[in-house]
Amino acid sequence: MSKSTHSSLGWPGPNTGLAQPSVRSCYDSVAGFSPVYTELGLGFFPVHRLRKRMVSVENSSTDPNLFLTNRLGDIRAYSSSLASFTLQWKDLEELFESIQLSVDDCFNDIQLRQKQITEALSSTMPSQPRPELKYLCLNMDGKGLRSFLIEKIKVRPPFSMGDEVSAALLSAPDPAMLVLDAVDGFYPRKSKSKGKDKRSELVDIRRICVLLLEQLMKISPRIGPAVTAKAKNLAVEWKTKINGENDNSSRVFGLLLLLAAYELGCVFQLNVLFDLFEMVALHHQASELYRRLGLMDRVSDFIQNLIAKRKQIEAIKFIYEFGLVDKFPPFPLLRAHLQDAKRAHKKATKETNSHRSKDEAIDKEIAAVKAVISCVKDHKIKCKYTSKNLGKRINQLKALKKSREKEIEGGKDCTRTASQAQQQHHNKKKRLRADPATNSNPK
Repeated sequence: MSKSTHSSLGWPGPNTGLAQPSVRSCYDSVAGFSPVYTELGLGFFPVHRLRKRMVSVENSSTDPNLFLTNRLGDIRAYSSSLASFTLQWKDLEELFESIQLSVDDCFNDIQLRQKQITEALSSTMPSQPRPELKYLCLNMDGKGLRSFLIEKIKVRPPFSMGDEVSAALLSAPDPAMLVLDAVDGFYPRKSKSKGKDKRSELVDIRRICVLLLEQLMKISPRIGPAVTAKAKNLAVEWKTKINGENDNSSRVFGLLLLLAAYELGCVFQLNVLFDLFEMVALHHQASELYRRLGLMDRVSDFIQNLIAKRKQIEAIKFIYEFGLVDKFPPFPLLRAHLQDAKRAHKKATKETNSHRSKDEAIDKEIAAVKAVISCVKDHKIKCKYTSKNLGKRINQLKALKKSREKEIEGGKDCTRTASQAQQQHHNKKKRLRADPATNSNPK
């Protein structure tokens, strides 16, 4: 037995010269320890089992010292087992902690998703409209509604009023008829404003008409036959005011929005719709309106039409928004777009001596290169046309434009110098003729 073990049990060691304790004294020493475990220098051991063994040895003829030695061997065995159990328990604790962390993460993820769903549901719920707006809708005052909203967009952008407007429209007895009355002013018949003020007023009116049509399309109310017929006549009237490919895209977009909101896709022939969408193909809502008009099964034809008209960037936008990349690979279209711009620039340079025309050709090629950069970035197209490579071409074109401007300035300076010299010579001749002394003969 070790010295520390003797000390912890409360009796003297074998080399101290003191008498060895009896089993009874050992029992009495252990009796004062914790009723559960006691420390014997090698670990912890159940006290009640130690007491039981001491009582059994006291009633037998076995040598107490031999008994204690054997029992210490047992204690060492229990101690090693307990140490092994301790290590296993630590592994279990780590496993339980890992499980707890996973459960906590799952719980937090569920809470986050519940919050997102709640926010999404709350965002779809229409906000409470202000009383005057609701009053105009309840009374089916389309022109008053338009005028009210025009005043409000002077301090608040239209997109921030969408939810309030859609909620107000829901309170109208016939939202479709109300909006139709309001958008009838898309092409004002009379206006007291002139010049710049008139243009600004027209812009505000059309912004409100677009807002109302968008919100009507959002709430999708029931549209009666009479309203549909009136909307059809209005669409035909608006179409007559569009002057071909170079017309203002806002007017074309307004017409397509009217057709989509009132489900009038069958009013015009397919080629007419293709021409209209071609003019607004780059608008962020163009593909949505295309779907609303039920043209999904003809989207490949529309893309082919855009490609045939050398409108590759517009075609690529529809290709990606309708998932037709496998059918229409984008890289050849990007290459063709750049080549077309380069050819147009060279053609303008050869066919005209006008500096303005040449500068315009350079600007058009720069715009074409920038369009390709934006297209590649927006649709994450992987190809050799990187921003860095295309940026070098833009810098070359800008340098060419600057050098041409310097040549023009240099030519002007030379012309100005020659003109000044000629004028000086002419003035000198006039002075010689006017001088009598110069004209008289010497005697």
